[in-house]
Amino acid sequence: MEKSFVWKKSLLFGPVRSRRLGRSLGIDLVPRKVCSMDCLYCEVGKTTFLTAERRFYFTKEEIEEAILTAKEKQDFFDVFTLTGSGEPTLNLYFEETLFLAKKHLSKPVAVLTNSTLLHISSVREAMCEADLVLPSLDAARKETFDLINRPAKGVSLENIIDGLKALRKQMKGEMWVEVFFLAGINDSQEDLEALKRCIEEINPHKVQLNTAVRPVAYQEARPLSYAKLEEIARFLGEKTEVIVNKERLEKRLLSLTLEGLEKEVVAYVKRRPASVEELSEAFGVEPKVLLELLERLSQEGVLKLKELEGQTYYSA
Repeated sequence: MEKSFVWKKSLLFGPVRSRRLGRSLGIDLVPRKVCSMDCLYCEVGKTTFLTAERRFYFTKEEIEEAILTAKEKQDFFDVFTLTGSGEPTLNLYFEETLFLAKKHLSKPVAVLTNSTLLHISSVREAMCEADLVLPSLDAARKETFDLINRPAKGVSLENIIDGLKALRKQMKGEMWVEVFFLAGINDSQEDLEALKRCIEEINPHKVQLNTAVRPVAYQEARPLSYAKLEEIARFLGEKTEVIVNKERLEKRLLSLTLEGLEKEVVAYVKRRPASVEELSEAFGVEPKVLLELLERLSQEGVLKLKELEGQTYYSA
């Protein structure tokens, strides 16, 4: 007898504007946050139920109702996406959901997956019917994979890679592999070379590079610069593109820089009062940027101002 979690909320969410898919209407096949990995960078948050075991999370009737509702709303979205608050293939009705979506909807059907269950033949065969599969592959070395993706017991990097290779050979639609880079985690030359070899073996239609622009699950998930992502894209080959919004990434990097700088400046002026010019020289930051930070800290009462011979000094 099938079992279902009690979750009365509609399984549909959106449409949301996706940088890759346009207007995407999603169906969430697992509750938040059921996943087979606990990735450092996850924008949904930390995994609360880490598992590689497949279960019935919702009833077949709930899923059918959601797809029929989507059928009535097709003018409002471009792509129907199996995704959500965790890994959708963990739902034992994943295969049936995809087949139902293809049967009832005239819009393209896409799947966002962390690739952990692609070694299961029924999951892979269902994905072969999707118009677009967007799997993740953040590392091709086990040490790095374990560090960045923090998989559940039983999840194997070897199975992920083999599953991606098999899917690419069998599928009717396209495969766009996403690689999420974090500074100092999976961006070493050794990791890049291993990843390049692996991607060449998989032969996806596209490789899309991402980094931590939005808030992430764990603080150690730090973004790469846009220039570094472009450099990696050139290294990985012509199918590779950077999908991050450059302006948004630069704002994020500036915010993180100022966050770290704030602690260092406060520690510096605790030792002795200092002027903007002295601090600018000490930290290699433009006086204009530094002045904005000092003025904010002064308004918050973290720093004090003192005038001496026409010069302003800051102290903690």
